[in-house]
Amino acid sequence: MRRIRVTVPGESLGVVEEYIPGDGVLESGGIITSKYHGILKENNNRISVEPFKKHIFPPRVGEIALGEIRGADRNSFLVHLVAIVRPRRGLLAPPVVATMSKRPANLGVRPSDVVLVKVESIKGGQVTVTLAGSHELGVIRSFCPHCGTPLVKGVGFTLICPSCGKIFLEKKISSKYGWNPFRDGLIKYVERKR
Repeated sequence: MRRIRVTVPGESLGVVEEYIPGDGVLESGGIITSKYHGILKENNNRISVEPFKKHIFPPRVGEIALGEIRGADRNSFLVHLVAIVRPRRGLLAPPVVATMSKRPANLGVRPSDVVLVKVESIKGGQVTVTLAGSHELGVIRSFCPHCGTPLVKGVGFTLICPSCGKIFLEKKISSKYGWNPFRDGLIKYVERKR
């Protein structure tokens, strides 16, 4: 089975010595970069990016979103929301920066964790999200802070590093741990008709 590679705008895809630039890419100084959030396509030596089908704009209160923990300060986490998975489905264009308080229900996440969150409020342009609520909310992908290996789900609410053997108990793990909405077709991309 061929792997699908998702690109983000500005991501370096190669150099002109390797590839011929196609649709959805830019070439500058010999470097080829992606113009879109989309799927990388390679055909012989031609490289292009097919943009995702549906972009949605502001998230709405109550929606379930896919995000990545990007940072933390004393009182909150910074969450980069990239897609809405329920009830609407699609990429947020542009991605939305949200905050998540360090209440007990939200503790245990760390930067680089991929999470399913619920949009809790939107006030004055500030989006607030939470992990509290249903069992599907929580971490769906996490990496070992010691060696960087993706963690696997163990018994109950444990995550285990298959490389160094460390065990993590503090994360709020989603019932969908390991799920990838792009791979499973929940968020679709455009296939152009030729």
